[in-house]
Amino acid sequence: MGAFDGKGMVIQGLRFLAPKEALNSLQGGALLVDLRTDDLVEMKAFHVPEAIHIPHRELPGLLSELPSDRPLLLADTSGVFTKDAAHLLLDHGFTDVACLNGGMLAWDQEGLPLDTDPEAILHGECACVMISRKKRRPMTRSILFLCVANSARSQMGEGIARQLFPNLRIQSAGSRPSHVNPYAIEVLAEQGIDATTHTSKSVQDIDPATVDLVITLCAEEVCPLFLGKAERLHWPIPDPASDDPSLTPDDLRTRFRAGRDEIRRRLELLKAERF
Repeated sequence: MGAFDGKGMVIQGLRFLAPKEALNSLQGGALLVDLRTDDLVEMKAFHVPEAIHIPHRELPGLLSELPSDRPLLLADTSGVFTKDAAHLLLDHGFTDVACLNGGMLAWDQEGLPLDTDPEAILHGECACVMISRKKRRPMTRSILFLCVANSARSQMGEGIARQLFPNLRIQSAGSRPSHVNPYAIEVLAEQGIDATTHTSKSVQDIDPATVDLVITLCAEEVCPLFLGKAERLHWPIPDPASDDPSLTPDDLRTRFRAGRDEIRRRLELLKAERF
């Protein structure tokens, strides 16, 4: 039995949920798939436990980004694109799919939770279309963390960013990938982040087209070169890993916690400044 069974109404084989029914489903574990364009999501977003943003035109090429074992609720501005998106998902084996009836317009009219840009203004007569007075940066939908071995700092960056930015695509890589350091996994777990499935990846295997922002974390080493047009930030974080035999396991944990906490501090500032 699917999570949406018995809810909403079924029209031509597709299930449509009213906004309050949709909110209950999202609070119960469904994942919101926001199909709106970048600018609309930046100005006004659904405030829900978990969401992923894939513009409707990009959905056919990004189906692998969606979990096949989660109930998926599709939403757009007014419901125009959710029908085709739902048929696409069902045709590709997704079984638990529903649409937000009326989209963002209906959600907003019901007074349901929203995140809005305080500097946004209405553009035209449609309450769902907004523009910002801010000096606009390129829309950031993905972040890549780079260091040399993709073992410690970049892995911690990836784990923390996934927690702080659940709607973004987060990747990490290195110029000489090795393995994920067990201490990185341990100190991330202390903050509720499961990195046991992380793997070390080569920067050569990262498609530049999938990256909007690159954050390099090397301090004493030469950081990997990344080709592409992505925005770049450099945060020099000392490598917490060490082969020094005088360091005890507790010493290494202290070093890794310090690196973790500095990366989190910088990411929280980044989030406050632009997200």
